[in-house]
Amino acid sequence: MPRVKVNYLGILPPMVLRNGEYVEVEEPATLGDLIKMLGLRYGEKFRCSLQHADGSLIWGDVAIVVDGHPVHDADFPLSGKREIEIALIPMIEGG
Repeated sequence: MPRVKVNYLGILPPMVLRNGEYVEVEEPATLGDLIKMLGLRYGEKFRCSLQHADGSLIWGDVAIVVDGHPVHDADFPLSGKREIEIALIPMIEGG
């Protein structure tokens, strides 16, 4: 199984109690598969921070970068990818 490095940024490190980790993914895995797997590992609060109830990703507050390129598609294939950064950045309101 291939491994990818997942870096947690924003308010995610306190949720998962780490800044990053190596995760084994099954081929063919997508970004959505990885998020689902991490949600099962880290629980409801983590999952609900990144996904709607229907499983779609919450793109408004989440920034995901794969091998240095922003990704906005849960169906993005992870085959051959090495590093994934997931940032949960709360919306800032004000005026």
